[in-house]
Amino acid sequence: GIGGLWNNFKKTLSGGSGPVEATPKEPTKVDGGKYFRRGKRRAEKCQFLEAVALFNFALVRQREELGKNHIDCARTLNEIGLCWMMLGERYPAMTAFEEALYILQKHLGDGAEEVAEVTNNIWMVLHEQREESLMG
Repeated sequence: GIGGLWNNFKKTLSGGSGPVEATPKEPTKVDGGKYFRRGKRRAEKCQFLEAVALFNFALVRQREELGKNHIDCARTLNEIGLCWMMLGERYPAMTAFEEALYILQKHLGDGAEEVAEVTNNIWMVLHEQREESLMG
């Protein structure tokens, strides 16, 4: 259930070893890159709910460390969008993709490959929504 998922998630955040209470008194701050890599591993295992949570932690840290519109934030937002898409949640997926697209266009220009990838992800969400409305 939800309780088991939450306990597994807390264990993931603590590094996966032992109970969460066993953390040192002065915990070292985990950087955005580490949360991002953990999120990627979860996504590769199709654990999208845990992955999106880790990507959100990564995004918070990246914004603190690098600034709100850093290109790494855009990449993390794209991953968040992909996770939400895999979970069937179109609105949060679209929101994440749109913000990622804004940042990437600002940094890389309209013709960049990453811009095209995010644009394609947005198209996939819209296409899925259109198909559903035609069938329903």
